[in-house]
Amino acid sequence: MPFKILSLPARHPYMRKFNDGVNIEFVNPDTDLFSQQQYDPEVIQAKYPPESYNIVHIHFSFDVVPIDRFRNLLEYFRSVQKPIIWTTHSLECQRIKGYGNGEYQKLLFDYADKLISPTEGCKKYILEKYGKHKRDIDVIPLGFMISPGDVERIKKGISKDKNLFTILIADFRENREVIQSVINFLQCSTLNDCKLQLIYKPINPYKSSTNDLNEVMITFYELTQNPRIINVSLPFIPNELITEAFLKSHAIILPYKWGTHSGQIEQAKDCGCHVVVTDVGYYKEQWDKINTWSIADNKVEEFPTRYTNCLMEVYKKEPLKPAGYSRQEELQRIIQQHVVVYKNLISTHEQK
Repeated sequence: MPFKILSLPARHPYMRKFNDGVNIEFVNPDTDLFSQQQYDPEVIQAKYPPESYNIVHIHFSFDVVPIDRFRNLLEYFRSVQKPIIWTTHSLECQRIKGYGNGEYQKLLFDYADKLISPTEGCKKYILEKYGKHKRDIDVIPLGFMISPGDVERIKKGISKDKNLFTILIADFRENREVIQSVINFLQCSTLNDCKLQLIYKPINPYKSSTNDLNEVMITFYELTQNPRIINVSLPFIPNELITEAFLKSHAIILPYKWGTHSGQIEQAKDCGCHVVVTDVGYYKEQWDKINTWSIADNKVEEFPTRYTNCLMEVYKKEPLKPAGYSRQEELQRIIQQHVVVYKNLISTHEQK
């Protein structure tokens, strides 16, 4: 019998691959209960009674829930004696000082019965910041984001374009410096023959709080009118569209000011893209082939030169090949690592 998991969220490509129905079965497939605002205990209890699942596995999106209501939800899971696992996808460590996500992470550290870290570096950080957890922290890699079967199917008829770089923005988040990254790309004369593809959700030219014009979004819009920019703007960005874009691209750019891990690193592996990213987080541990430029010393005046030098070095490189089915075996190992965690956690929980 597969382990029955309440996965928060469940529909993201990272989580969806675990729902194989043999080892693991999600009781809430194709949902993102946090983003769908279905996180109150009464709602969870009505839709997913405690007897319907073995474990609650929390990944991300929890910081869209008001902190008090998130605490109430964790208390509910504890009251119905459901073990909680937290996979530490993103952390306070690389974020802007005082960013509120740290409150949520401390709650999860305290309430979770088990922690999983995608990298050794992240595990080390958790131990240094929060101390020893009630159980050992397991390190389990993220694995592929795009099904190898989908990669093999979609790549037919698609050729790499040496002159195509891509930034997958989706939502405009605080941790991304997109505008300067676009400006510096366009100003780099070595890349004059290159195009930059931007994939994002429709922008709002007004500030949501005051209804005044949002100068940042106006600037972004003006940049997107450059003939070297390819705009892909949709309210919902299909996974297949992202896969096609990555399969065509020579490289992807991750303009992160801070970070921990990135699913886009895994997508780049899946689709054979070079990666240009800042030296924050644990991206190098995810994939040693990434290309980094330094922001750690905060010498802002040197950032444009470092960034464009990295772009030019990547441009010289030969295209990479999509991984495709070569990542399938890796997934089976990762699933079995999760199965061991679930089995041990349920066993010790039942002995209480």
